[in-house]
Amino acid sequence: MLCNTASRPSWPLAPSTVRSYVRKASPCLHAWNTAGIDDLRAITTDHIQQQLAPLLGEARKSLLGALRSLFRALKREKLIFRDPTRKITLTTARALPRPLTDDQLAGAVDRLPFIRDQLSLALAAVHALSVHDQRGLRLDDLTQHLITRWLAERHRRWPASTNPHLLVTAQTSADDTHPKVNPQAINKPLGRIGLQASRLRTDRILDEAKHTADPVRLIQLFGLSPTTAMRYVRAAHPERFGRGLSIAP
Repeated sequence: MLCNTASRPSWPLAPSTVRSYVRKASPCLHAWNTAGIDDLRAITTDHIQQQLAPLLGEARKSLLGALRSLFRALKREKLIFRDPTRKITLTTARALPRPLTDDQLAGAVDRLPFIRDQLSLALAAVHALSVHDQRGLRLDDLTQHLITRWLAERHRRWPASTNPHLLVTAQTSADDTHPKVNPQAINKPLGRIGLQASRLRTDRILDEAKHTADPVRLIQLFGLSPTTAMRYVRAAHPERFGRGLSIAP
């Protein structure tokens, strides 16, 4: 049914998605069968809520998505009379950003032996560029001290490369299709010294929010949505908004 093989047309799901849904829903089906429920028409909203109750966060949301997809397909095929998931909604608190500690940042550049990795750190920590943004940077986008050093090393190692992207590896420098570097080329070196590009970016935006408390400036500087900009302002100035939500990376 989920793969669009049923009698009524529906938007087909990828086989991997179907397998994931079945894997997540199977424990629920087994629990209901063990409890003597052998007809899915007997499943109520309370039964669904009982399965969701022990779970938190993403696990809870993921299970509801799997069960919702299953019961919607059954109802579409008229195999059940009502969808027991229809009225269930999950409210999840949006976690506020939090800054990195001084220990995490102290000497970070010196702990990275390669210039390209130092550049990635600076792009995330100073310019708040995400991994996605960094992968798409082209040679004419920026001119900074580390970029100059990197370009010198890049030319020394791969003088014939025509890849227009700023960051390249041994593989992408020689590829005529000019691909972007793999995200792991940025993430792995930072991970070795206990940092993440996403956390560095968050820390940079949060620092700006502490100094300006102006969501419009954050939107202009970092391309944030108004909602995300307000989350940073709220995290940087909790005294203005009360204790609010729990803080997470």
